Amino acid sequence: MTSIPLDSAFDERRAWNFLCQHLPISLAVREIMRLRCLSGLKELQKPILDVGCGDGLFWENIIRDMNHNDRELLNGLLGIDINANELALASARLKNLGAEILEFDITASNEGVTGKKSWEGRFATVIANCSLEHVPDIELAIGNIYKNLEKNGIFILFVPAPGWTSSMATKRFFGLFSGRIAGLFGGALDGFFQHHHIYPSKVWEFLLSGFGFSEIKMMSVGSVSGNKLFERFLPTAFIAFIWKLIAKRYPQRVLGSTASRLVEEFLSDVRTQAVVSNDLKRSETIEYFIVCRK
Repeated sequence: MTSIPLDSAFDERRAWNFLCQHLPISLAVREIMRLRCLSGLKELQKPILDVGCGDGLFWENIIRDMNHNDRELLNGLLGIDINANELALASARLKNLGAEILEFDITASNEGVTGKKSWEGRFATVIANCSLEHVPDIELAIGNIYKNLEKNGIFILFVPAPGWTSSMATKRFFGLFSGRIAGLFGGALDGFFQHHHIYPSKVWEFLLSGFGFSEIKMMSVGSVSGNKLFERFLPTAFIAFIWKLIAKRYPQRVLGSTASRLVEEFLSDVRTQAVVSNDLKRSETIEYFIVCRK
């Protein structure tokens, strides 16, 4: 298989139920919106480099309806990360399907890595699913990604939008009393999530084009219902995060109900693709979905 097909007939409820078995609800909200965005692409050409692959759940969701008897299903996928615990989970999920999982920093030189040839020009697709904002040296990361892509290769990334915390009712409430307190709340969240790079769309366009990327297409991700759902279950997501620090994985039992009027509203937005838009200045925008070409 030279590519991984993406299902344009995306089943939002099945994806939601699957994600909520493994993730806190707030994180499931964000992930299902990203999967909705990707479903609009026909396929992902191999070989693929996943920068910041995490625990591999992203790929498990993409291929869950495919023939898992095919041992080469993910052959040609290389997932890299710097978190050994996440990589152990990714290996358990994906290695039997042909994926290669490697502890590696995208800002490091990959010349002769693991005794192999350089990765220069090796990959047809590079994907960074909300990972580059966590990399302090963003320029070195983008430069290495560009170098590792083959000519006409595709780079897909999700990054947080500058006003993502302003979509939260809590921050707006604090803003009624003090802009400083509201800013402190937003800054605390960015600090907790270790966001080093929160840029407007034009800055991302400038960065990518400066390294030679072209055909840069950018869309906004988010919806009123999704943002409400994310905020409502954020406290329990923090609890689950503390659990993961100790147990090395999220708790099996989801914290909070996965069935409610707001969930149905959100899934309707996912189904109708209301969670993605060409309007980058929507007030509900919390992330950018960017696709560009070398």
